[in-house]
Parts: sequence; C-alpha cells; structure tokens
Amino acid sequence: MTVMPLIRAEGVGLRYGEVVALTEASLEIREGEIWAIVGANGCGKSSLLRVLAGLESPARTQGMVTYARKGPLAAQRAFVPQRPEVGAAFSARDVVRLGRFAVGRDDAAVDRALGEVGLLHRAEIAFAALSGGERQRVAIARAFAQVDRGGVLLLDEPFSGIDPAEVARIAGALRARARRGAVILSLHDPGLARALATHAAILRGGRVTDSGEAEAILTTANLSAGYAHPMRNLGGWIVPELDGGR
Repeated sequence: MTVMPLIRAEGVGLRYGEVVALTEASLEIREGEIWAIVGANGCGKSSLLRVLAGLESPARTQGMVTYARKGPLAAQRAFVPQRPEVGAAFSARDVVRLGRFAVGRDDAAVDRALGEVGLLHRAEIAFAALSGGERQRVAIARAFAQVDRGGVLLLDEPFSGIDPAEVARIAGALRARARRGAVILSLHDPGLARALATHAAILRGGRVTDSGEAEAILTTANLSAGYAHPMRNLGGWIVPELDGGR
C-alpha cells in the first residue's frame, strides 16, 4: 500500500528582493521518515526549512507546501531555528511551555519534552544561564512539546554546540518522534546525516540536486559535488579531504 506524503512541496521557491534563495524545490516526506538536508553554507537549507514550516511571507515564496493532516498548522509542525533566542527572563521550563502557547497548555507534555532532551533536572534554571548546548536542547524540547501528539519536526542545525552523548540522546528521541510523524533537519556533518537519516536531499545554489534514500544519496561523489570539495569515506563516515584532494 502506498503511504501518502505527510508533507508535499511542489516547485517551492524563495526570493529576498533580487536575491534568489531557493528555486523549484520539490520533496515528498512520509510518516516515519527522517530527512537530512545537506549542502554548503548559503545553499538554501535554512530557506527550505522555513518555507516548509510556513514561516516565510507568501509575497516572497513560490510553489506550494501541503500538509496531509487536518487542523491548525501550529499543531502539525514545530520549527527549531539555528540560534534559539529568548527575549525575557524565562526559565528552561518557561521556554518549553511557549511551545504549547498556540495548541493548549499541557504541563505533562512539557515535562516529557524536557526529559527527552535530558534537562528535566535543569527545568527551573534561567534560560540565559544555560550553556549554548543546553539552550539548543531547550529549543528542541519546546518543539517536542508543541507537537507532543505527533507531527513534523523541522530543525535547523539542531546539534550545534551539543556534546556527543547528548547528540546520541537527541538522535534517539528524533527516531522515536519520527514514528508518529516525520523529522526534517539541516546538517553540516554528512557522517551524522548518514547515521541518522532515512532520506536525504543535497542542495547547491538554492536547488535540490539529489534526493531520495539516504544511503543512495549521501555518497562521496554526490557530497563532493554538493560541497564543491572532495570528500573521503573513512569506514562509512564521510569527511572532507583536509588537503583539498591534492
């Protein structure tokens, strides 16, 4: 039986004045899938995530993004930005509670989310007093709380500043979350993308150059072209050639 896409993006584009950030991007994401969006700086990864999340002005966008599930968009998807900021003296718990603002208060969902990222014991600490990695985990927990009953998680470089043990914890939580929704995340580490994702898309110059099952897409040849830099496979972990391939 064919599984209908949870999200369908058709010919998606994004323009900031004369600057074209994204052109004719089309993807279909199904329930249970984890998509890694990879590519060099400025290739359009963040732009694609923001358009999929419905966060860009219709005046700047082209194409169509369709969510299969019914109901308010806030209950269907949650977005984690690359640099989480909070402009008030909130505790970690307060920040995670913000994820429930548009969908209804649920303190149990907030506690579950904090537990998933390993910060329930730090819940009353001021957000500003947390380390950069901890703030990133709080932002992920906020998204978890928002779509507690299942939905699409869109995360822009979610592992920035997070130590390896916590990367493993959050990767496990994302796999569990994908079983009742889907996960789409941008990553700079192609090795981590291969380890975590079921599917992948490579962007270059605002265009999707390759997309499909991660194992077939995240190859040294495709990634070398995507990053415009030679890559090497070291025991299944793809890394950049440090001497530029000379």
